Amino acid sequence: MRAGTGLRSLIPLLVCGVLAATAGCGGSTDEQSGESLELEAKWHDRISEAVNAKPDGCRADVGSACETHAAAVHAITERLHKEVEARPDTDRYQATLDGTTAINEQYDQYFTELCATVPETTVDAATTQKFNTCSGLYTSIITGASDLQDNLRPSE
Repeated sequence: MRAGTGLRSLIPLLVCGVLAATAGCGGSTDEQSGESLELEAKWHDRISEAVNAKPDGCRADVGSACETHAAAVHAITERLHKEVEARPDTDRYQATLDGTTAINEQYDQYFTELCATVPETTVDAATTQKFNTCSGLYTSIITGASDLQDNLRPSE
């Protein structure tokens, strides 16, 4: 092997590293980059605001205040789901669709279980079980929405 040939093989990596830091690399165009970040730019703060808007009356993940909060989070993620479904590149956002679908199912169950009527203090096994179910569903909705913020970029 000739002296200096090892450095030549590193040049494309160095150039790609500099390009990736400034404009992207590997054939992506500015348009593709912008489109990829469009969903994240539009929805990240909306989801964050909905998740962080937990009312004071929602202390134990059950009750009408928590149901209202879960409904607000669900409404945001449902709109996101519809927007992603309308995109021509839906397959690149499968993680987003999976996350919003899970939140939708959990919210439907939270509503069906009548979690707004579950007391914060339980007195029997049946009420305790319902409290645990509803609390778990509420936590899953809120955590799922927070996790969804990390899935707003397309998969390559």
